Amino acid sequence: MCPFWKRSSEDSSIEQEKAILRRIYDSGVCAIAFEGGEPLLRKDLAEILAFSRSLPLHTSLVTNGTLLETRIDEIASYINGVVYVSLDGLEKTHDKIRGVSGCFRKAVRGIMASREKVSVTINTTIMAENINEIEDLVKLANELDTRISVAVAHDYCNVKASAPARHEIKELAGKLAEMKKKGYPLINSPSYFKVIAKEKNWTCKPWASVNVDPEGHLVLPCYVRNEYASSVSVFETDIKTALSGFNWKETQNCQNCSLHCYVEPSLVLSYDFHTYVNWAFRGRTDTYRARKEKV
Repeated sequence: MCPFWKRSSEDSSIEQEKAILRRIYDSGVCAIAFEGGEPLLRKDLAEILAFSRSLPLHTSLVTNGTLLETRIDEIASYINGVVYVSLDGLEKTHDKIRGVSGCFRKAVRGIMASREKVSVTINTTIMAENINEIEDLVKLANELDTRISVAVAHDYCNVKASAPARHEIKELAGKLAEMKKKGYPLINSPSYFKVIAKEKNWTCKPWASVNVDPEGHLVLPCYVRNEYASSVSVFETDIKTALSGFNWKETQNCQNCSLHCYVEPSLVLSYDFHTYVNWAFRGRTDTYRARKEKV
């Protein structure tokens, strides 16, 4: 669970959003995921997503799901990637972690309203507060006919939720690996479960994912290492120039987190066979589901 919704920055204008997207696309980026805060709070989100698709960028959305049921028809045609819905436990646990009564049911209704219109994946952060419910969440994803990804919580400085003990993570990783073998819809690669169980070494390649804050500033080297402290503006420095000029040696041995958004791409770029096959198969599944939903 991240702390970035606590940032005090205001939403950028629609013109600035489009300018940032243009700079991102011109740098060679091919896919983007809009996150927050909560992107569905923006009334002009459909226009932003439409512009993203027109560039064209492979467009995804990360949401808490509470507004998804009421807005999915407005945005579905502009999402050719995935809608990621955060669920951090079963109903009681999720609502407690989120601090809002009823948000679990709203998120589930959003998933059910969206799954025939876009590809939907549940995002779950493994925390000390919910580790005993992760297997049940995987089963829930199966029942909802959607997929699920898991990631171990990072202990950010201003977040109350905490990562579980190492032995608990190792035990859970083994169980999740077995569930994946049995056909449960976990999108994490087998290698990822080995990483979080501390059974596999990996080299982080954070440049595989470019993070841009609401004002158009790059977050380098990643949003975990510096907790979203931003650096150069995409309007002042070309993204390729900023990335090539950064001293990536400082991240070579970094394993401060085990978030799937960094681990999985790093494993693919390290030619990890099992992760590559997992991602390739996942892409084919997305294409199949998209075609099936249009029929």
